[in-house]
Amino acid sequence: MLTMTGTDQEIAGLPASLRAELRALGESDEDRLPAGLVTKLRRSGLTGRVMSAEYGGSDESLPDFTRTLRAVAELNGSAAWLVMVWAQGNLILPRLSPWARDRILADPDVPLIAATSAGKGSVREQNGVLRVDGRWNYVSGVCHAQWVLVHCEHEESQRTVGVVLPADAVAIDRTWQVMGLAATGSHSAVVDGVSVRPEQLYPLDTFDETAVLTRHDRLPHRMAYALHMAAVCAGLARGALRDVAEILQGSPPDHRTVELGDLAGRLTMAEAALERASAQVWNETAEGSWSEAEISGLARAICRMAASVTQGAFGLAGSRANFTTVPVQRRLRDVLAASSHANVGAQRASALGELLTGRGGLV
Repeated sequence: MLTMTGTDQEIAGLPASLRAELRALGESDEDRLPAGLVTKLRRSGLTGRVMSAEYGGSDESLPDFTRTLRAVAELNGSAAWLVMVWAQGNLILPRLSPWARDRILADPDVPLIAATSAGKGSVREQNGVLRVDGRWNYVSGVCHAQWVLVHCEHEESQRTVGVVLPADAVAIDRTWQVMGLAATGSHSAVVDGVSVRPEQLYPLDTFDETAVLTRHDRLPHRMAYALHMAAVCAGLARGALRDVAEILQGSPPDHRTVELGDLAGRLTMAEAALERASAQVWNETAEGSWSEAEISGLARAICRMAASVTQGAFGLAGSRANFTTVPVQRRLRDVLAASSHANVGAQRASALGELLTGRGGLV
């Protein structure tokens, strides 16, 4: 189990220079990461960890990827969230047409793909040309992305399809004015009558027959994404505990060190649950070994535990926590933002409760 000791960023494969730069990121109201840092993230391979090696990725396992996200989140929450969503965006590659996939992979660096299903769009044919209109929210990483994935209603087939668009075809409505994860730039995207080729459309439920698939591609995506989010939240909480431990260094042992130890124990339990769930989903493929309701419900519980631990750490920091220069305040705002995502929302707990009462537990 990864314990987030001094060498854990090395275990996760984070280069020393990248660790130092992530750790040095201070408080900022900017809606994006520094451009130079984004380039380093791309070239480090972090955003391609779950991609097939055939497409330039690393074929990293689910347990290893959750450890990677935890390690990055301990250093910086916004960076971890973006590594997560860009990695998730790359999982769409096997669903794309060969034409679209080849264009995305033509970039020598790992592509940054922003994606969302939150919003409404349409694809219609006009004078023999397919055109896309719509508005979508929460497009994390769109400020740095080269490609954007959205869901649209195809007017002719009356089915929901995915559409892959070059980032310069998308207008960004800067709606992301938030308390936490500010640098993720999770703005709204607007498209007005943009023409697309048929090859830019892709199905949401099948893979292209010529594509190379990894085990990640075959995992139920909502459940896997919930575990990713739990990893980010756990890393943020671990960072908060480290911040408070530094504040308390040199102080005589008192109730604060007792409470800090209790918080660390609670987080260790949450991390152990994350490790177990990630390994179970990845390795135990027999039908009935787990359910989406169980795993997603557990991911929500981990996020809530991480938020609670970070809240406790904030209290232990005392009056210093009120200063934005103290990282623990940023950790708290980031973990509250991350744990409020719909994919680890109340409906996940409800689905697990329904499963326990014999009502299905569908998500």
